[in-house]
Amino acid sequence: MITTTAATVATLAATAISTGMGIYSSIQQGKAQAEQAKYQAAVSRQNQQLAEEQAGAERREGYEAMIEKRQEAARLIGRQRAAAGAGGAALDVGGSLELAADTAAQGEMDALNLYSAGLDRAYNTQLQARGYGQRAAAYDAQGASAKSAGYLNAASAAIGGIAEMGSTWGKYKAAQPSTDIRHWDRALGTYSKSIVRH
Repeated sequence: MITTTAATVATLAATAISTGMGIYSSIQQGKAQAEQAKYQAAVSRQNQQLAEEQAGAERREGYEAMIEKRQEAARLIGRQRAAAGAGGAALDVGGSLELAADTAAQGEMDALNLYSAGLDRAYNTQLQARGYGQRAAAYDAQGASAKSAGYLNAASAAIGGIAEMGSTWGKYKAAQPSTDIRHWDRALGTYSKSIVRH
């Protein structure tokens, strides 16, 4: 037969073990969530760097397309002038001059449109990079919060366990028969129920 004292000790031990496991579990869970957030932040930072590099490449591509279009327009003007010259037309007056000016203007507009399109793509990619950076910062904050929450949950588990142990101990003590407290009286050489003051 199990005595009340043995049952109380077993209950206190089980509560202590359960509390310890709760504390450990809370801390480990907070650490795991913090590590996951740290990983996500690193991935977002890597994506941010890649997007920034891509934005730079898109700007360069737009610039190179603009230069290529200008060179293409210059070659076309050269062919037009050669054809007009071969036909005996005056190159710097009249229709030949207007054709060269129109070709140059259209070529420049096309070149600037290509450059602008490259800048637009680069801007959109740069916005994506900023978004990745903001996500990385949010993951950093989430990781710090998760770690703190783990410690707070551990403290909560500890306080709950201590309270439960105190309640169990209090119930045990309340169920015990009252014992008289006796104090030694040196003058009389005997025990007394009241505190002796000599």
